[in-house]
Amino acid sequence: MNSKISNQAVQLPLPVSLPVDETFSSFVVGENDLLVDLLSQLADTAFDNGRQVLDLISGQNLPLINIVGGKGRGKSHLLFSICHELAERQATHIYLNLEDYIHLHPQVLDGLEQVTIICLDNIHAIAGSSEWELGLFDLINRVSEGGISTLVCTSELGHAHPDFNLPDLRSRLGWGITFQLQALSEEDRKTVIRLRAKQRGLKLSEPALDYLLNRSDRDLPSLLSVLDRLDERSLQEKKRLTLTLVRQVIDDES
Repeated sequence: MNSKISNQAVQLPLPVSLPVDETFSSFVVGENDLLVDLLSQLADTAFDNGRQVLDLISGQNLPLINIVGGKGRGKSHLLFSICHELAERQATHIYLNLEDYIHLHPQVLDGLEQVTIICLDNIHAIAGSSEWELGLFDLINRVSEGGISTLVCTSELGHAHPDFNLPDLRSRLGWGITFQLQALSEEDRKTVIRLRAKQRGLKLSEPALDYLLNRSDRDLPSLLSVLDRLDERSLQEKKRLTLTLVRQVIDDES
């Protein structure tokens, strides 16, 4: 995907490749309906005036949305979903994963306030880096003053967490509207696995699905990684995704 600033392509030091299957339609909402509704509306209206959506929901003119939650809850999935929607509408946007910050320079944040939607993933990764914390602080100020952008950040840390050394950054992050991304129920996790299996053309029986959930690591990234390996194995051996095959793959790795 080519992100844009003022209709000029942004040249990032690292290529940005969005997973094609991580969209709003494949996100299992669970108890996160308000957040997903907000992000969907934001993406829908970004080419016009996305800030109006924030006004309707919060009653305030907020340029910043914080999504906070533990690893594997779908934070990146939501940012990918926004970017897919914006790409279809040719709205200016950018995605940066700050887990890659050691390969980047804080100057990559310069000028992003010209972009309609800025998606910064895993901002907790830069906590403790004075240069990056100052760069993010300055970006939030420019976005707030410019009035044309919305900044969407994900983090495993709340805005007031002491790992963020710069007090002014903690304060600025607190300016935004913050959502705690809630963990999925057991049934919702089953729905995710069924949906991802269907996207791969696979069909899991209930016994195979229960075995997968009960015998492998239960966080979603681990479960989806096992599903990828099951997909490869079924293609290699030209076998259906049966309970026997699921047992073989999981037992071989244990």
